Amino acid sequence: MSRAYPESPTSARHSPPYLLVCLAMLWLCISAASCAEPVLRIGSHLQARTTAISKIVLPWLEAVRAEVGDQVTIREYWGGSLGRHADKQMELVESGVLDIGYVVPAYTSGQFPELGIFELPYFFESAEVAGLVGWSLYEQEKLSGFDRVHLLGIFATQPAGLFMRTPVTRVEDLRGLKVRSLGAIHNSWLEAFGAAAQTMNPIDMNQALSRGMLDGGIQGWSGMRTFDSFPLVDQAWSVPLGTTAFLLLINQQSWEGLPEPVREAMRRHGGPALARASALAFQAFGERIQSDLRRENRVAIVAPDERIEAEFRRRSEDIHRAWATRTPKGSEIFDAATRLRDDLLSDGVIEN
Repeated sequence: MSRAYPESPTSARHSPPYLLVCLAMLWLCISAASCAEPVLRIGSHLQARTTAISKIVLPWLEAVRAEVGDQVTIREYWGGSLGRHADKQMELVESGVLDIGYVVPAYTSGQFPELGIFELPYFFESAEVAGLVGWSLYEQEKLSGFDRVHLLGIFATQPAGLFMRTPVTRVEDLRGLKVRSLGAIHNSWLEAFGAAAQTMNPIDMNQALSRGMLDGGIQGWSGMRTFDSFPLVDQAWSVPLGTTAFLLLINQQSWEGLPEPVREAMRRHGGPALARASALAFQAFGERIQSDLRRENRVAIVAPDERIEAEFRRRSEDIHRAWATRTPKGSEIFDAATRLRDDLLSDGVIEN
Protein backbone atom coordinates (compact mmCIF):
# COMPACT_ATOMS: atom_id res chain seq x y z
CA MET A 1 0.00 0.00 0.00
CA SER A 2 1.37 3.33 -0.91
CA ARG A 3 1.71 5.85 1.83
CA ALA A 4 0.54 9.37 1.30
CA TYR A 5 2.95 11.98 2.51
CA PRO A 6 1.90 15.53 3.32
CA GLU A 7 3.27 18.17 0.95
CA SER A 8 6.57 19.38 2.27
CA PRO A 9 7.31 23.08 2.80
CA THR A 10 10.05 22.77 0.18
CA SER A 11 7.75 21.53 -2.51
CA ALA A 12 5.24 24.27 -1.68
CA ARG A 13 7.87 26.90 -2.27
CA HIS A 14 8.36 25.62 -5.80
CA SER A 15 4.74 25.93 -6.77
CA PRO A 16 4.08 27.91 -9.98
CA PRO A 17 2.74 31.06 -8.23
CA TYR A 18 5.85 31.32 -6.11
CA LEU A 19 8.11 30.92 -9.14
CA LEU A 20 6.25 33.67 -10.95
CA VAL A 21 6.74 35.98 -7.99
CA CYS A 22 10.48 35.22 -7.92
CA LEU A 23 10.84 35.82 -11.65
CA ALA A 24 8.97 39.10 -11.38
CA MET A 25 11.24 40.27 -8.56
CA LEU A 26 14.33 39.25 -10.55
CA TRP A 27 13.07 41.19 -13.57
CA LEU A 28 12.47 44.26 -11.43
CA CYS A 29 16.00 44.07 -10.03
CA ILE A 30 17.52 43.76 -13.50
CA SER A 31 15.38 46.60 -14.81
CA ALA A 32 16.34 48.84 -11.90
CA ALA A 33 20.03 48.14 -12.47
CA SER A 34 19.76 48.83 -16.18
CA CYS A 35 17.89 52.08 -15.57
CA ALA A 36 20.31 53.38 -12.93
CA GLU A 37 22.10 56.47 -14.12
CA PRO A 38 25.71 56.04 -15.31
CA VAL A 39 28.49 57.21 -13.00
CA LEU A 40 31.48 58.83 -14.73
CA ARG A 41 34.84 60.00 -13.39
CA ILE A 42 36.34 63.22 -14.77
CA GLY A 43 39.77 64.43 -13.76
CA SER A 44 43.16 65.90 -14.58
CA HIS A 45 46.66 66.25 -13.22
CA LEU A 46 45.85 69.98 -12.96
CA GLN A 47 44.25 71.60 -9.93
CA ALA A 48 40.67 72.82 -10.24
CA ARG A 49 41.79 76.45 -9.80
CA THR A 50 43.90 76.50 -12.98
CA THR A 51 42.57 78.46 -15.96
CA ALA A 52 42.09 75.37 -18.14
CA ILE A 53 39.95 73.62 -15.54
CA SER A 54 38.16 76.49 -13.79
CA LYS A 55 37.40 78.58 -16.87
CA ILE A 56 36.97 75.91 -19.56
CA VAL A 57 36.37 72.34 -18.37
CA LEU A 58 34.22 73.10 -15.32
CA PRO A 59 31.85 75.48 -17.19
CA TRP A 60 31.39 72.73 -19.80
CA LEU A 61 30.71 70.22 -17.04
CA GLU A 62 28.18 72.45 -15.28
CA ALA A 63 26.35 73.16 -18.55
CA VAL A 64 26.04 69.41 -19.20
CA ARG A 65 24.85 68.75 -15.64
CA ALA A 66 22.26 71.51 -15.84
CA GLU A 67 20.84 70.04 -19.05
CA VAL A 68 20.76 66.32 -18.21
CA GLY A 69 19.99 66.42 -14.50
CA ASP A 70 20.12 62.99 -12.85
CA GLN A 71 20.54 61.06 -16.11
CA VAL A 72 24.25 60.83 -15.30
CA THR A 73 26.48 61.35 -12.27
CA ILE A 74 29.93 62.83 -12.94
CA ARG A 75 32.41 62.74 -10.09
CA GLU A 76 35.43 65.05 -10.11
CA TYR A 77 39.06 64.10 -9.48
CA TRP A 78 41.39 67.09 -9.92
CA GLY A 79 44.99 67.64 -8.93
CA GLY A 80 46.15 64.18 -9.99
CA SER A 81 44.11 62.21 -7.44
CA LEU A 82 43.74 59.38 -10.00
CA GLY A 83 47.06 60.00 -11.75
CA ARG A 84 49.54 62.83 -11.17
CA HIS A 85 51.70 62.69 -14.29
CA ALA A 86 50.77 64.84 -17.27
CA ASP A 87 52.15 62.30 -19.73
CA LYS A 88 49.93 59.52 -18.32
CA GLN A 89 46.53 61.22 -18.67
CA MET A 90 45.83 59.66 -22.07
CA GLU A 91 46.48 56.20 -20.66
CA LEU A 92 44.07 56.88 -17.80
CA VAL A 93 41.25 57.70 -20.23
CA GLU A 94 42.00 54.83 -22.61
CA SER A 95 42.05 52.31 -19.74
CA GLY A 96 38.90 53.70 -18.11
CA VAL A 97 40.54 54.80 -14.86
CA LEU A 98 39.17 58.19 -15.91
CA ASP A 99 36.06 58.24 -18.06
CA ILE A 100 36.64 61.86 -19.08
CA GLY A 101 40.06 63.47 -19.08
CA TYR A 102 41.96 66.60 -20.05
CA VAL A 103 44.88 65.59 -22.23
CA VAL A 104 47.82 67.57 -23.64
CA PRO A 105 48.76 65.93 -26.98
CA ALA A 106 52.33 67.22 -26.76
CA TYR A 107 52.84 64.92 -23.74
CA THR A 108 51.70 61.79 -25.60
CA SER A 109 54.64 61.35 -27.94
CA GLY A 110 53.72 60.04 -31.37
CA GLN A 111 50.01 59.46 -30.72
CA PHE A 112 48.70 62.63 -32.37
CA PRO A 113 51.26 63.52 -35.08
CA GLU A 114 48.88 65.75 -37.06
CA LEU A 115 48.26 68.00 -34.06
CA GLY A 116 51.84 69.23 -34.35
CA ILE A 117 50.38 71.82 -36.71
CA PHE A 118 49.19 73.73 -33.62
CA GLU A 119 52.82 74.34 -32.64
CA LEU A 120 53.92 75.90 -35.93
CA PRO A 121 55.11 79.50 -35.44
CA TYR A 122 53.04 82.08 -37.31
CA PHE A 123 50.41 79.57 -38.45
CA PHE A 124 47.65 80.10 -35.91
CA GLU A 125 47.59 83.58 -34.45
CA SER A 126 44.51 83.11 -32.25
CA ALA A 127 43.25 80.36 -29.97
CA GLU A 128 39.76 80.46 -31.46
CA VAL A 129 40.91 79.81 -35.01
CA ALA A 130 43.21 77.02 -33.82
CA GLY A 131 40.46 75.27 -31.86
CA LEU A 132 37.85 75.54 -34.63
CA VAL A 133 40.27 74.27 -37.27
CA GLY A 134 41.28 71.38 -35.04
CA TRP A 135 37.65 70.38 -34.51
CA SER A 136 36.94 70.51 -38.24
CA LEU A 137 39.96 68.31 -38.97
CA TYR A 138 38.62 65.77 -36.45
CA GLU A 139 35.14 65.83 -37.98
CA GLN A 140 36.69 65.28 -41.39
CA GLU A 141 38.48 62.21 -39.94
CA LYS A 142 41.91 63.60 -40.78
CA LEU A 143 43.32 63.12 -37.27
CA SER A 144 44.68 59.86 -35.86
CA GLY A 145 45.16 58.60 -32.31
CA PHE A 146 41.50 58.50 -31.22
CA ASP A 147 40.83 54.76 -31.61
CA ARG A 148 39.84 54.10 -27.97
CA VAL A 149 38.46 57.51 -27.09
CA HIS A 150 35.83 59.95 -28.30
CA LEU A 151 36.72 63.63 -28.68
CA LEU A 152 34.43 66.00 -26.80
CA GLY A 153 36.42 69.15 -27.56
CA ILE A 154 39.72 70.49 -28.79
CA PHE A 155 40.98 73.92 -27.78
CA ALA A 156 44.18 75.91 -27.66
CA THR A 157 46.08 78.51 -25.70
CA GLN A 158 46.82 81.96 -27.02
CA PRO A 159 50.03 81.80 -29.08
CA ALA A 160 53.31 81.49 -27.19
CA GLY A 161 55.78 84.36 -27.07
CA LEU A 162 59.53 84.80 -26.74
CA PHE A 163 60.64 85.80 -23.23
CA MET A 164 64.21 86.95 -22.75
CA ARG A 165 66.48 87.33 -19.74
CA THR A 166 69.08 88.69 -22.16
CA PRO A 167 67.25 91.40 -24.16
CA VAL A 168 67.53 91.41 -27.94
CA THR A 169 66.74 94.20 -30.39
CA ARG A 170 67.66 92.55 -33.70
CA VAL A 171 67.27 89.10 -35.22
CA GLU A 172 71.05 88.81 -35.22
CA ASP A 173 71.12 89.18 -31.44
CA LEU A 174 69.65 85.68 -31.05
CA ARG A 175 72.79 84.06 -32.45
CA GLY A 176 74.58 82.02 -29.81
CA LEU A 177 71.95 82.59 -27.10
CA LYS A 178 70.59 79.63 -25.15
CA VAL A 179 66.78 79.68 -25.46
CA ARG A 180 64.30 77.22 -24.02
CA SER A 181 62.23 75.30 -26.58
CA LEU A 182 58.98 73.38 -26.28
CA GLY A 183 60.10 70.67 -28.71
CA ALA A 184 61.39 69.81 -32.17
CA ILE A 185 59.40 72.44 -34.06
CA HIS A 186 60.66 75.29 -31.90
CA ASN A 187 64.15 73.81 -31.94
CA SER A 188 64.19 74.24 -35.71
CA TRP A 189 62.84 77.79 -35.50
CA LEU A 190 65.43 78.91 -32.96
CA GLU A 191 68.28 77.22 -34.77
CA ALA A 192 67.31 79.04 -37.95
CA PHE A 193 68.44 82.23 -36.18
CA GLY A 194 71.60 80.70 -34.77
CA ALA A 195 70.24 80.26 -31.24
CA ALA A 196 71.06 77.18 -29.17
CA ALA A 197 67.69 75.55 -28.48
CA GLN A 198 67.30 73.94 -25.05
CA THR A 199 64.31 71.60 -24.69
CA MET A 200 63.13 71.54 -21.08
CA ASN A 201 60.01 71.76 -18.95
CA PRO A 202 58.91 75.06 -17.33
CA ILE A 203 60.33 74.21 -13.90
CA ASP A 204 63.76 73.45 -15.34
CA MET A 205 63.50 76.63 -17.42
CA ASN A 206 62.99 78.67 -14.25
CA GLN A 207 66.00 77.10 -12.58
CA ALA A 208 68.21 77.67 -15.61
CA LEU A 209 67.09 81.31 -15.92
CA SER A 210 67.67 81.99 -12.23
CA ARG A 211 71.20 80.52 -12.44
CA GLY A 212 72.12 82.46 -15.56
CA MET A 213 72.40 79.26 -17.61
CA LEU A 214 69.64 80.29 -20.03
CA ASP A 215 69.09 83.52 -21.96
CA GLY A 216 65.37 83.16 -22.59
CA GLY A 217 62.57 80.84 -23.56
CA ILE A 218 59.55 80.21 -25.74
CA GLN A 219 56.51 79.86 -23.51
CA GLY A 220 52.81 80.70 -23.38
CA TRP A 221 51.75 83.87 -21.59
CA SER A 222 49.51 81.87 -19.27
CA GLY A 223 52.36 79.39 -18.68
CA MET A 224 54.69 82.23 -17.72
CA ARG A 225 52.17 83.34 -15.08
CA THR A 226 51.30 79.83 -13.90
CA PHE A 227 54.96 78.91 -13.29
CA ASP A 228 55.87 82.38 -11.96
CA SER A 229 58.51 82.92 -14.65
CA PHE A 230 58.05 86.65 -15.28
CA PRO A 231 60.36 87.75 -12.42
CA LEU A 232 63.16 85.88 -14.24
CA VAL A 233 62.97 87.77 -17.57
CA ASP A 234 63.28 91.40 -18.65
CA GLN A 235 61.73 91.29 -22.11
CA ALA A 236 58.59 89.75 -23.66
CA TRP A 237 58.25 89.55 -27.44
CA SER A 238 54.61 89.52 -28.54
CA VAL A 239 54.99 87.18 -31.51
CA PRO A 240 52.78 84.15 -32.38
CA LEU A 241 55.20 81.27 -31.92
CA GLY A 242 52.64 78.48 -31.96
CA THR A 243 49.79 77.36 -29.73
CA THR A 244 49.36 74.39 -27.41
CA ALA A 245 46.47 72.05 -28.16
CA PHE A 246 44.35 70.51 -25.40
CA LEU A 247 41.83 67.67 -25.70
CA LEU A 248 38.73 66.85 -23.67
CA LEU A 249 38.29 63.11 -24.18
CA ILE A 250 35.91 60.39 -23.03
CA ASN A 251 36.64 56.67 -23.01
CA GLN A 252 34.93 55.10 -26.05
CA GLN A 253 33.11 52.41 -24.04
CA SER A 254 31.95 55.00 -21.52
CA TRP A 255 30.67 57.14 -24.38
CA GLU A 256 28.76 54.28 -25.97
CA GLY A 257 27.14 53.43 -22.62
CA LEU A 258 25.61 56.87 -22.12
CA PRO A 259 21.96 57.69 -22.85
CA GLU A 260 21.55 59.62 -26.08
CA PRO A 261 20.30 62.81 -24.32
CA VAL A 262 23.54 62.89 -22.30
CA ARG A 263 25.67 62.42 -25.41
CA GLU A 264 23.73 65.15 -27.18
CA ALA A 265 24.31 67.59 -24.30
CA MET A 266 28.04 66.80 -24.28
CA ARG A 267 28.19 67.38 -28.04
CA ARG A 268 26.24 70.62 -27.86
CA HIS A 269 28.48 72.16 -25.20
CA GLY A 270 31.67 70.68 -26.68
CA GLY A 271 33.06 70.95 -30.20
CA PRO A 272 32.96 74.49 -31.64
CA ALA A 273 31.22 75.90 -28.54
CA LEU A 274 34.07 74.72 -26.31
CA ALA A 275 36.69 76.04 -28.76
CA ARG A 276 35.11 79.52 -28.67
CA ALA A 277 34.58 79.56 -24.90
CA SER A 278 38.15 78.46 -24.21
CA ALA A 279 39.54 81.10 -26.58
CA LEU A 280 37.69 83.84 -24.70
CA ALA A 281 39.00 82.51 -21.38
CA PHE A 282 42.63 82.34 -22.51
CA GLN A 283 42.37 85.73 -24.26
CA ALA A 284 41.01 87.39 -21.12
CA PHE A 285 43.76 85.81 -19.03
CA GLY A 286 46.45 86.89 -21.49
CA GLU A 287 45.15 90.46 -21.62
CA ARG A 288 45.13 90.63 -17.83
CA ILE A 289 48.71 89.37 -17.70
CA GLN A 290 49.92 91.97 -20.20
CA SER A 291 48.01 94.70 -18.40
CA ASP A 292 49.69 93.71 -15.12
CA LEU A 293 53.12 93.71 -16.77
CA ARG A 294 52.60 97.20 -18.19
CA ARG A 295 51.43 98.50 -14.84
CA GLU A 296 54.44 96.99 -13.05
CA ASN A 297 56.72 98.44 -15.74
CA ARG A 298 59.45 95.88 -15.16
CA VAL A 299 59.19 93.49 -18.14
CA ALA A 300 59.33 95.28 -21.49
CA ILE A 301 56.66 94.08 -23.94
CA VAL A 302 58.11 94.28 -27.45
CA ALA A 303 56.38 94.08 -30.84
CA PRO A 304 58.69 93.38 -33.81
CA ASP A 305 59.27 96.08 -36.40
CA GLU A 306 58.54 95.36 -40.06
CA ARG A 307 61.99 93.98 -40.82
CA ILE A 308 62.05 91.61 -37.86
CA GLU A 309 58.45 90.55 -38.50
CA ALA A 310 59.25 89.75 -42.13
CA GLU A 311 62.28 87.68 -41.10
CA PHE A 312 60.34 85.82 -38.41
CA ARG A 313 57.61 84.98 -40.92
CA ARG A 314 60.04 83.90 -43.63
CA ARG A 315 61.85 81.50 -41.32
CA SER A 316 58.51 80.24 -39.99
CA GLU A 317 57.33 79.39 -43.50
CA ASP A 318 60.45 77.26 -43.91
CA ILE A 319 59.46 75.41 -40.74
CA HIS A 320 55.92 74.92 -42.12
CA ARG A 321 57.22 73.28 -45.28
CA ALA A 322 59.63 71.06 -43.36
CA TRP A 323 56.86 69.89 -40.99
CA ALA A 324 54.50 69.10 -43.87
CA THR A 325 57.23 67.09 -45.61
CA ARG A 326 58.37 64.94 -42.69
CA THR A 327 54.99 64.34 -40.99
CA PRO A 328 52.84 61.42 -42.21
CA LYS A 329 49.95 62.96 -44.17
CA GLY A 330 51.59 66.29 -43.32
CA SER A 331 50.97 67.96 -46.68
CA GLU A 332 47.31 66.89 -46.65
CA ILE A 333 46.81 68.16 -43.10
CA PHE A 334 48.67 71.42 -43.75
CA ASP A 335 46.66 72.19 -46.90
CA ALA A 336 43.35 71.32 -45.22
CA ALA A 337 44.17 73.39 -42.12
CA THR A 338 45.25 76.33 -44.26
CA ARG A 339 41.95 76.28 -46.17
CA LEU A 340 39.91 76.01 -42.98
CA ARG A 341 41.87 78.80 -41.32
CA ASP A 342 41.58 81.12 -44.31
CA ASP A 343 37.84 80.41 -44.66
CA LEU A 344 37.27 81.34 -41.01
CA LEU A 345 39.24 84.56 -41.42
CA SER A 346 37.64 85.54 -44.72
CA ASP A 347 34.16 85.85 -43.21
CA GLY A 348 35.38 88.73 -41.05
CA VAL A 349 33.90 87.31 -37.84
CA ILE A 350 37.16 85.95 -36.44
CA GLU A 351 40.48 87.75 -36.33
CA ASN A 352 43.65 85.70 -36.52
